[in-house]
Order: sequence, then C-alpha cells, then structure tokens
Amino acid sequence: MPPLPTPGGSATVRGAGLRLVALVHARDTDRLAALDPELQAIVFREVAVVARPAVGRPAADEAAALAHHRDVALLARLMTVVPAPPATQFRSPAALRQWLELHASALTEAIAHVEGRVMARVTACRDLEGASSDPDVLTPSAAAAESFRVLRRRAVAAVPVVGGTVGDGTTIATEAFLVERIQWDAFAAEVVAEDERSPGLILRLTGPWPPYDFVRLQFTA
Repeated sequence: MPPLPTPGGSATVRGAGLRLVALVHARDTDRLAALDPELQAIVFREVAVVARPAVGRPAADEAAALAHHRDVALLARLMTVVPAPPATQFRSPAALRQWLELHASALTEAIAHVEGRVMARVTACRDLEGASSDPDVLTPSAAAAESFRVLRRRAVAAVPVVGGTVGDGTTIATEAFLVERIQWDAFAAEVVAEDERSPGLILRLTGPWPPYDFVRLQFTA
C-alpha cells in the first residue's frame, strides 16, 4: 500500500504538543487506560490516533526511538496498529484532529489493510561452512531469490528491506512479509523448510512485528 496522505507544515510541530504513537480502530481506544494512563486518543468516526503528551522539540535519538517502538509494541499486543514514525509531533489536539478528519478515509483504509496481519522479516545469509561446490546447486544469491519467491506465496504482501541488514559480508538480502496472524506458524515452518532445502544459505526469521514496512505515515515540514 502506498504512503498515506501527509499534513502540511501547519500541522507538523516542532514544539510542545502531542507525540504520535499509532493509528488504531476507534473501537479499541477503551483499552488504552489499562495499558498506560498517559496514552491519549483522538477519535474521528472509525479511526483514532494514539498519542502521548510532548513538551519541547521532538527527540530523534536512539532512546526516543526505542521508547516509541515500545509504545507501538504495547498497543500491537491488543489491537491493530498503523505505527507512526518516531518523533512525529503535533502542536495541539486541534491540529491533530484536523489532520485526522482531513485524511480519515485513507487512514481507515490503512488500518483495514493490516487488520489481522503481522509483519515478518526474513534475512538471507551465506552459510560459509555449508557452502556446496556442486555446480547443480543454486548459488546462495539464487537460492535466496527462490526462497523469497516461495515465501511470498504464504504472505499477503512482501517488500525488500534496504536498511538494517548485517554488514559482515554474509548478508544477501532482507525481505519483509505481511502475514495473516493465524498463518504465522505455517509461515515460520515454511522458512525453516526453505532454510533446510538450500545448502550454503541461512534464513533468519524475526517477528511477528507491527506492520512498519507496509503502511507508512509520512509527514512533511
């Protein structure tokens, strides 16, 4: 799904206000108080934005990013989420509500797109100890491409991940897969099967994660 509509400079904030965590279904906002009393929800029709109070300029350091991802993971345990980018801040509840109302249809569609689904990341690496000299055996790069092709059949969608891979010379590629939650075990078993099928290749699965790579909110200054 393409990036969602973005607010103009009047809505993006560099001062006090609300720090966005995620989009959720409006029906799930009654669970927020039990998770964390500081979490706030601004609701419009079927969609809601979950946010925290913010004072000062939005922090963009590693600690702030980790805190943001913890908040997203906290919500994702109990409800469908569309994660906001870290350090996304609005100057006031009114500015945030204005953006929410303006883009309600697209945001509601985004939540529906990931409903009941989770994200997996699979990294393909060269197995230097298990490499084969048999010319009939696929090279690690070709085997990785074939394994990803097989895994895509078990997923709703898939996208390559261009950042965050290990830079030790063994990593071939990483791909993100959007998987039906109820199919997670079957998908994980397929990863194991592909790993065992391909000499010279190691497949590493992580997740389930919130769907960071599939529905992205982008904000312009």
